[in-house]
Amino acid sequence: MPGEPVRQHYNVTLAALALAGLAYSLQQTMVLPALPALQEDFGTTTTWTTWIFTAFLLTSAVLTPILGKLGDQHGKERLLAISLGIFLIGCIGAAAAWNIWSLIGWRAVQGAGGAVFPLSFAIINDEFPREKAGQAIGAISAVLAAGGGLGLPLSGILVDYLSWRWIFIVGAIAIAAALVLVILLVPESPIRAPCCSRRSSSASSSR
Repeated sequence: MPGEPVRQHYNVTLAALALAGLAYSLQQTMVLPALPALQEDFGTTTTWTTWIFTAFLLTSAVLTPILGKLGDQHGKERLLAISLGIFLIGCIGAAAAWNIWSLIGWRAVQGAGGAVFPLSFAIINDEFPREKAGQAIGAISAVLAAGGGLGLPLSGILVDYLSWRWIFIVGAIAIAAALVLVILLVPESPIRAPCCSRRSSSASSSR
């Protein structure tokens, strides 16, 4: 109809979401082969080195449902971009980490990237035709598995021939590209969940 915005092809949206998912899944596993090098470089214990991985998982577990809920209320594409932006900041900070504590802290910041997958699934459910949504969700899920597997050998190559810092530099490049594509190519869903305050005011006015 005249006046309606031109809709990007569904495959374009899927490609942007897949790159975002790949960037997250790589960072989820790339740090594992680098743990011995990190322990030696920072002169710390195995326990504290393990927290580099644990902090990422903990904050991801906490922030993922929060960002997902905010996406339902304030826009899924917007919260996906915010999540990727925080994730990018975490990668840049981790690449420049000066001690074990700063690296653990920046890895905790990276945990915001965990919202990539639920927000991507929600965008697909809102935007894609029903006959395409299942395949698209399957493709994003496959990216999670593939990225996690690819991260292990890629990390080994980077640590052996360059430096562990390149793990986060490569991650930052992928996330920055994903962020640009999400902003430019992923449409904002018109489907919003009502905010708690709106529900409360509606309930009060009905009494």
